Amino acid sequence: MKNFNVLLLVALLQTLVVYSTERRDSTKCSFSCCRPDAFAPAGVMTDHVHDKGDFSIAYSYMDMAMQGNQIGTKAVSDATIFNTYMMVTNRMNMQMHMLMPMYGVTDRFTLMAMLSYNVNNMSMHMVPMQSMMNMPGMTMADYNNMPTTMKSSGLGDTKIYALYNVLPACNSRLVAGMGLSLPTGSINAKGATMQSTNDVLPYSMQLGTGTYNLLPSLVYVGQGIHLSWGAAFNANIKLGTNANNYCLGNEYSVSPWLAYQFVRWISVSARAEYYNTGKLYGYDATINQSSQNDATANTANYGGQRGNGYVGVNLYAPANILKGSRLLLEYGMPFYQNTIGLQSTVKSTFTARLQFNF
Repeated sequence: MKNFNVLLLVALLQTLVVYSTERRDSTKCSFSCCRPDAFAPAGVMTDHVHDKGDFSIAYSYMDMAMQGNQIGTKAVSDATIFNTYMMVTNRMNMQMHMLMPMYGVTDRFTLMAMLSYNVNNMSMHMVPMQSMMNMPGMTMADYNNMPTTMKSSGLGDTKIYALYNVLPACNSRLVAGMGLSLPTGSINAKGATMQSTNDVLPYSMQLGTGTYNLLPSLVYVGQGIHLSWGAAFNANIKLGTNANNYCLGNEYSVSPWLAYQFVRWISVSARAEYYNTGKLYGYDATINQSSQNDATANTANYGGQRGNGYVGVNLYAPANILKGSRLLLEYGMPFYQNTIGLQSTVKSTFTARLQFNF
């Protein structure tokens, strides 16, 4: 709760600072929705509403790449990890394909849904054969049968949002959102683990949370002649434990950005983000069987903080058959990571979103 209050205060202060420094002309509106920077960068999803009766649909692709491992803020070698675990994560890749319909109920109130399909891949290193053979009861056959990859794919959790523009000013908007995440993603995805060739995969390889989650958000966007700016606060608050007796940590993020419109159809942006994830509570009894051999199966290795930096490009079609369509691209890398326990190190994130208005 302390982290939640701090992040909310930072988001509100950021909004007030930007709002207070904005130059206004009471006789002339400068805000335009027909600009590439009228939308926030691709990684911010709840930043705008539609006019009454307007409908849009967007496809979004997100990719997160991880390599190596760390404890806290320090990198840790495979050799060190093998003192505790038999398996070490080498690389991990998490992809999400998302379909996002939006409908304007009024000029200030919009409904939105997010339907996702997730693909997770993880490659692992095994403890060296010599060390394995020194363990009582272990054989060459056991070593050769150890899994070196894990993969899961399928529907993720479904999210529904209600978005309301509480500040419909000429050159700014403040969109307050409340969403609900529905547990449509599996928490029983199976594959090869230390225990079996077809067992429940670790928590990070599951496709959903298994819980209903509240998704509050608050996003400010301001616009000048060529420059735009904004700040976003988002949270993902879990409501109880899931059917497998665990609950992923709550998530909070604060993210300010600046964008510049070069020409009518293109803008570039720079965005920073502070992201906090709480500890994992409870445990899945099946997954827990591998917790002494695989760090991703150990609940002590989930949660932490991350500071990210992003650069982005927004493209807008002002005319012809694609009029009103948008393509948003954003690439980011962490400049700070502090993990709870042993975790894979995030190397990069990429988001692309294509939106069509009707």
